[in-house]
Amino acid sequence: MSDTPALTGRYNMLPMESVIFGPGTVSQVKTEAERLGMKRIFLIISPSLARTTDVQQRLEADLGDKLAMVYSGSQPHVPDTVVLDAAAQARATGVDGILAVGGGSPVDIAKAVNLCLADGVETREQLLEHAVKFTYPDQMFVPEITGQTLPQISVATTLSAGEFSHITGITDTVDLVKNMYIDTKMTAKVVIHDSELCASTPRRLWAGTGMRAVDHCIEGLCSTTAQPMVSALCADALRRLVRYLPISAKDPNDLHAASQCLTAAWQSLQGLSNVTMGLSHGCGHQLGARNGVPHGETSCVMLPTVLDYNYEYTKDQQQLVAEIMADEMGVPVPTDGASDIVRQFIESLDLPTRLSEVGVTREDFPFIARDAMNDMIVATNPRPVAGEPDVLKILEQAY
Repeated sequence: MSDTPALTGRYNMLPMESVIFGPGTVSQVKTEAERLGMKRIFLIISPSLARTTDVQQRLEADLGDKLAMVYSGSQPHVPDTVVLDAAAQARATGVDGILAVGGGSPVDIAKAVNLCLADGVETREQLLEHAVKFTYPDQMFVPEITGQTLPQISVATTLSAGEFSHITGITDTVDLVKNMYIDTKMTAKVVIHDSELCASTPRRLWAGTGMRAVDHCIEGLCSTTAQPMVSALCADALRRLVRYLPISAKDPNDLHAASQCLTAAWQSLQGLSNVTMGLSHGCGHQLGARNGVPHGETSCVMLPTVLDYNYEYTKDQQQLVAEIMADEMGVPVPTDGASDIVRQFIESLDLPTRLSEVGVTREDFPFIARDAMNDMIVATNPRPVAGEPDVLKILEQAY
């Protein structure tokens, strides 16, 4: 009998019913809406999709009188003002289902609107009552949604994979901090990944959100609470992303590469609610809220430096990351961590790797460090973060 302990643990499943994937699958929205009993649908669509494609017109034709209202005012980083405005319009329209189409912003706004409708949230103060309350290092309170949320369908056109999460981050436009809201009731019932629809996504946005998925993979593998199912998904997702993201970033019409990237994004977040994340995600939240850095590009500018910071605590995991990436990139395997090969991959996508490249200044550092220390994700970083001075050093190294 082996002396190695048997695997033990718990893996929680989110209450999602279906994932539908493949070219043209956006056409299945009507069937899924009918199955879920949605008769007055609130459509939240990315402004760029509404302006530059016929997606909205196609959905209007398919859904007919089931489409009660179209909201195209979503904004990056999910400002609370947008959430409250969208929720007020949905409430006044008397909707019974939510359809999000586009990138991470409409997907997260849809979750937030669902929360507001369920619990009668109409003001900033009421919204803040539902935010996660965290005091470093381990005091946390996660308010629950007490009302009934509406069925939600999410059609995603980027790779940050928020459609597979029961978490939404909302930027407080007064304090310029991103607060977390967590409840399984915000989980989409159906996710649709239509690689054909994704051809209209700007390539820098596609590549940047692809790096967000890479960040999910790497911080999932390096997590202090890593578990076999999540690690297997993250390892395979990382391999797919390194192989296919460069192809898809150059050619939006390569539907095979796009579908591989979408599958990888799905894998990267499928089980991530079961493990803890680290500094790249924690700092990234605040870089978006305070400085408007695109969600995916926060990973580009933080992940390599965070890997350096965590190296002594994650040597084995980083070696695995380096081996996977080197194999797909056709380069020698690094033996001193994964930061350099990650940075090399980011540069190959023509994306930024330094804070100085995305409009962040050193004057912003104290505010980012303060807000990061109030983010529960920073407290679960593999290498302990003692306080704001540690975060300031990391920001300086990433600059």
